[in-house]
Amino acid sequence: MSLYRLPIFPLCLALIALGMLAPAAYALLEGDWGSMGSFLYAAVFTGFAAATLGVALGGRPPGRAARSELFQLIVCWALVPLFAAAPVWLITPYTGFGGAWFEMVSAFTTTGGTVYSEPETVPGAVHLWRGLVAWLGGLVTLAAAFAILAPRNLGGFEVAGGGRGALPVDRSAVGGSVLHEEAMAPLNERLARALHTVLPVYLTLTAVLGFLFAALGQGNLAAAVHAMAIISTSGVSPHAAGIAAQPSFVVELTAALFMVLAATRLTFAETRRAAEIGHWHRDPELRLMALLVAAATLALFLRHWFGALEVARGGEAAGGFPALWGAFFTSLSFLTTTGFESASWRTAQDWSGLENPGLILLGLCAIGGGAATTAGGIKLIRACALLQHGRRELERLAQPYSVVATGRRLSGILHEVAFLAWASIMLFTMAIFAAVVGLTVTGQTFQVALVGAIAAISNTGPAFAMVAPGDIDFSRLGGPERAVLGVTMILGRLETLAVISLFGAVTWPRPRSRELPRQKMLEKRLPKPQSPHR
Repeated sequence: MSLYRLPIFPLCLALIALGMLAPAAYALLEGDWGSMGSFLYAAVFTGFAAATLGVALGGRPPGRAARSELFQLIVCWALVPLFAAAPVWLITPYTGFGGAWFEMVSAFTTTGGTVYSEPETVPGAVHLWRGLVAWLGGLVTLAAAFAILAPRNLGGFEVAGGGRGALPVDRSAVGGSVLHEEAMAPLNERLARALHTVLPVYLTLTAVLGFLFAALGQGNLAAAVHAMAIISTSGVSPHAAGIAAQPSFVVELTAALFMVLAATRLTFAETRRAAEIGHWHRDPELRLMALLVAAATLALFLRHWFGALEVARGGEAAGGFPALWGAFFTSLSFLTTTGFESASWRTAQDWSGLENPGLILLGLCAIGGGAATTAGGIKLIRACALLQHGRRELERLAQPYSVVATGRRLSGILHEVAFLAWASIMLFTMAIFAAVVGLTVTGQTFQVALVGAIAAISNTGPAFAMVAPGDIDFSRLGGPERAVLGVTMILGRLETLAVISLFGAVTWPRPRSRELPRQKMLEKRLPKPQSPHR
């Protein structure tokens, strides 16, 4: 039996079981026998569960494609962290199993929030496992985006469908929705093609970045975890200060370059068409990313500059460049939903004497990165759709009789595409509202609830401790708050539009009378022709 013929959940469990061997080997090299035993026991148990479920579910006929595949994704995001949390709970029992589950949900959804208030006291094997789970979660996200969401015009492809970043499109309407040609192919074939395209690039970028970090002076553990965190846009780190624990401009410059590569679909979708990579400057997502980062950097820098003038420190030009770089790196990191803070971020605050505004960072992580990437948020392609639609409406005010180009020269976003983008943003906002209500019911203030909801739904965990008012982080939250945030992280990773489409009428079976071919329906309605010899 081919492995790709198995359901998604047993495949993910098998990946998790194999991944547990890496921290076990690291604990063996470090002489941490307790951590090694915990990971080995958990690997055996998880591997046995994966094999049992694979045998039990492998021979079952697949259900209706759309509903079955989306349901498998939900089960994967919800249950895989339970198995991944077992070794974390055994090694750090003071967090409780609920805390360990929250830690693994945060990692597997590439959110990056942590319940460890002092990460330096946690064994290195646990940090390696956190980074590896986030990396595997990013791989599952990319594979699901290209094999499940893209063929069904979800995950941002409802806007980018038919564009250069999407898969081939079949424009025939099936049940009222536009489906890709690959949607009719078996899931195992789509998964194999997606992994064949994504995995080599994903693995190569991680290995290259890890070697670069190690060569630039970071420790082996920090280099590996930070490399996996940047490529998966999770922001996981063995240090409380993240990548800023060892200040280095070259390290942050290298990290910024790979953040851009990780947050654009061109890195993964266009690898099979090398000629298209030369036109990266025409990609609307990259152009909007550059515009947003430049605007946020300029706003933050001018704020600190005017603050420095007010305290008569404007002549200290030496503090200007660190403030500019700190604003640029942190803005880019939050836009890609990685959440790393620059070492110069605090320097800018000391230069001007003003606090760094968190509202700008929350807005950036809410927008998020590109479609078909590990970045969360609304997605840049949807923001591009609304901006182009607004531009088109303004043009119609000035020139009511203007006509948009058609065919391959189509440069504007049609009304239907803009409506889908707007619907996705409204669902994103409603999910934030529901999470805020859930957190306020548990006793949190409105400000803490709002920051926590945006950080969770956009999969930018470090934003909570950085932007939330007062001295608060995930380690100080109770069980109900963590449960609400955990569900919100899963919803943000899968996207609300995909969850809503799971309950749509298109994904459910229809009466057989409606499934008759169109030709038979016409033959049944039209009268039979009379013979001319009668």
